[in-house]
Amino acid sequence: MTTSRRTTPRVAWLATAGILATLAGCSGSDTGTDRGVAAATSTATSDSRVIAPGRPGETAEVIEPGEPFEIVEGGYSETDVRFVEQMIPHHRQAVEMAELALERAGDEQVRLLAERIAAGQGPEIIALEAWLTQRGLPVPPENAEHDHSLPGMITPFQLDQLRDASGAEFDELFLTYMSQHHQGALDMAAAAVANGTDQLAVEMAVDVDVTQSAEIVRMRELLDGL
Repeated sequence: MTTSRRTTPRVAWLATAGILATLAGCSGSDTGTDRGVAAATSTATSDSRVIAPGRPGETAEVIEPGEPFEIVEGGYSETDVRFVEQMIPHHRQAVEMAELALERAGDEQVRLLAERIAAGQGPEIIALEAWLTQRGLPVPPENAEHDHSLPGMITPFQLDQLRDASGAEFDELFLTYMSQHHQGALDMAAAAVANGTDQLAVEMAVDVDVTQSAEIVRMRELLDGL
């Protein structure tokens, strides 16, 4: 007896211009709404041997010639939408902090780390915004106040501390606050992996986890060396 399989088209979550980014999925308070859209499904029969990749951490499935399988295209959940909405201001604050470091840090290694953070999260913001726009959902305005209730977000007072500091004092504050900020992103990513329904959303969450976990380790090393 043959078994129906499911496969999902895979597209790089971050492209150059003309981004097609289906990122998403994450935590946050329950809004009581559901803006999700059901995926479209169709059934096909394989005419060749196909490897169907699973979610991150899952093994791939093998579809043999003549075996039916289900194709799932599109679709996303309220969890996905909420994650994208929240990660945009989260990334924006990280970029703002990193740009302060380029001006005010005393340690060259801190400046190099800040450059990497800005260079990585800046393009991700564009992709996140594209995800919302392509689904007819509003993008959080750039001049909006940061939502300081999000995991890891620093307060206005802490941001003012960074603006007023320089040199070694700035380095310590920046590394401490950015580590806190990154940890919040890891919490959001963990929720996305656990509860997100969009394949590329989960892949993005895994990327956030890997990248920012490594940066937290580096920031702790730099803090120890101050």
